[in-house]
Amino acid sequence: MAVLAEAARISRSLSAPLCLIHADEFTQEKEDRFRSALRDLQLESGAAIRFEPGEPAEAILKVQREEKIDLLVAGAMETQSVHRNFTGDVARELLRRAPCDLLLYTEPKEDPQPPQAILVVVPDLSKMSRQVLRAALSLAERSGGRQITLLHVQTTFAEAKEKALGVGNGTLSAEETLESWVQDEARPNLDLDYHLLRGNTGFTACEFIQSSGTDLVVMPSLMPSSDQPVFAPALDWIIQVIPGNLWVIRQPEKESPSVPS
Repeated sequence: MAVLAEAARISRSLSAPLCLIHADEFTQEKEDRFRSALRDLQLESGAAIRFEPGEPAEAILKVQREEKIDLLVAGAMETQSVHRNFTGDVARELLRRAPCDLLLYTEPKEDPQPPQAILVVVPDLSKMSRQVLRAALSLAERSGGRQITLLHVQTTFAEAKEKALGVGNGTLSAEETLESWVQDEARPNLDLDYHLLRGNTGFTACEFIQSSGTDLVVMPSLMPSSDQPVFAPALDWIIQVIPGNLWVIRQPEKESPSVPS
């Protein structure tokens, strides 16, 4: 019910039709239960419902292809431990294989609220990462968000390389680039800031996110059809561990990392 309520909120905010996918055989009883749930949540009771038998991830991806769905909304179905929230089997397969954006909820609510604090994780300082930042800014402006924090992890090697090569001829350091993005993308009534983490593993970012109390994590990903890994090395931990509600923005092509001024 909570995931359905979250999906309905997104559907309304985007003015996009809502399609429910259930990985099982059709029965009238199941359809009646779905229709009843929609009425209980005061949602459009005539929303499309697709029943697709089979392994859940396969069934979801089959319907996604056939219906040309742009955004999949699902529960992350994580298993909680003392220190980590492990990504569920279905969510893990969707992260690896879904050729569209994903919204995965670790804490869906039946009375969903737009995210107030959004954290945008950028693996590099490329045009692709900046586009992801702008998508998060657009979401915040539409939904009344109050805070966006850019998070970039700089490895020891990258930091040493930056110091060895120096900056000049219009090239900015990582921190200067983040500062320029924050200045250039400033919005009224929105607190935009950045956090530069230094560490050698992606879990540095994961641990920071878990302690940040953010409502939504946004990160870029390549399309699964690309010959490149779906997630950058600094972010591939997300397939195993999900630190909070997550929006994955798919990008079709990998560009060479750059540091725009």
